[in-house]
Amino acid sequence: MSLLAFDTHRAVKALCEAGAAEPLAEAVVETVGDAIGGNVATKTDIADAKTDLEAGIATVKADIAAVKTDLEASIAGVEADLAESKAALKTDIDRVETTLKADIDRVETTLRAEISEVRTDLKADIAEVRTDVAQVRIEVDNVRAELKADIGGLEARLYRQLWLMAVGIVGLTVALVKLLG
Repeated sequence: MSLLAFDTHRAVKALCEAGAAEPLAEAVVETVGDAIGGNVATKTDIADAKTDLEAGIATVKADIAAVKTDLEASIAGVEADLAESKAALKTDIDRVETTLKADIDRVETTLRAEISEVRTDLKADIAEVRTDVAQVRIEVDNVRAELKADIGGLEARLYRQLWLMAVGIVGLTVALVKLLG
């Protein structure tokens, strides 16, 4: 409905003042009034429209308030979920951190034990090598002593052989001198 107000009395009066006969002015105003008939708003129509409009505005305001309340509740829910997620994440991070520290400590302890074991093994191996070197030195010294003894024995036999040869040569020389002489 349009909010157009049409004052028929005023329209007839205006047409008459313009020179139209009153029956003609009334006929024209009636025809125009019929043409716009249902489109002319009365004061009641305007008051009803105003009431409807105010009711619509109140409904929209109520809807906006409801949406605002729903949004605030949703935001509060999201904030609560975020806080819960943050707490859960912190708990998970703390748990992982604790697990990592325990793993690092366990690996460190294991490595220290293995290093200590390797050191002990190395010390034992070094002592064994030193013992073996000492035994090899003793054996080398024994072989040297045996070689010296063998060389000394060979030397003595060689001198004896040379002495016997020298005695033999002297004996031959003496025998030759006697024979030749």
